[in-house]
Amino acid sequence: MLWQVTPSQCSGVGGRCGALLIYYWCGRDRLGVALAIFGNLRHISLSDLLPLLAHREGALELFNLPGKPRITLYVARGVLRAVYLNDRPTDALQARSVLGDLVQAQRGGFEFIPGVRPHRSGRELNWPLDSLMVALITFNDEVSEAAADLPYPDTVFRFTRLPSADDPRLREFWNAAHGYLVTGTSARQLSEKLGIELDLVRFYLHRLRQLGAVEPVRAHTGRSPSHRSAAQKLLSALRRRFFG
Repeated sequence: MLWQVTPSQCSGVGGRCGALLIYYWCGRDRLGVALAIFGNLRHISLSDLLPLLAHREGALELFNLPGKPRITLYVARGVLRAVYLNDRPTDALQARSVLGDLVQAQRGGFEFIPGVRPHRSGRELNWPLDSLMVALITFNDEVSEAAADLPYPDTVFRFTRLPSADDPRLREFWNAAHGYLVTGTSARQLSEKLGIELDLVRFYLHRLRQLGAVEPVRAHTGRSPSHRSAAQKLLSALRRRFFG
């Protein structure tokens, strides 16, 4: 039996809906024993969708996301158990990056499949759903407010001293990135190596620099060292010719 739930009917599904348009498919009964949910992020955001799943167990699959792979969120008893990218589990750092991007997504389909559990991978997150969305939206606002101060993607940073960071998000980034920062690396390189969004890496480096944990060792100028060397040689030759 196929149901279409509109905003006027929303009070029965337990969540704030706004411009909600979701389809419910119940294969066994009207109490939701075998309830599947599917729709599009054009009609409901992830921050409005997840509270509807707070008392359910299963997998929320998101697909047809522009420029993104298929993403699966596993929920159970009010917690987010795991985040998978193309059937591969993510760590906490990658999961925060994926979710931060999904909160802003306005295109892509989704389907909730009840009763599905993640494979045992040792990467279970167990983040409470009731506070997760607020934390993600707040963090996205922090990144946006710091946009003008974020380092250039190709500026190379190097480790200077251990940070004294109480923020668990910053500790997760530091634990994953410090090996690369010892020898020097850029935000663009770290984004590729760690599998997280470039702007998020730039924000973390900006925060670490504020704490004195990293410093830039080479700023991006748009020209390679060989080009700079050639220009210096030409300038020296002109000086010698015209000024002796």
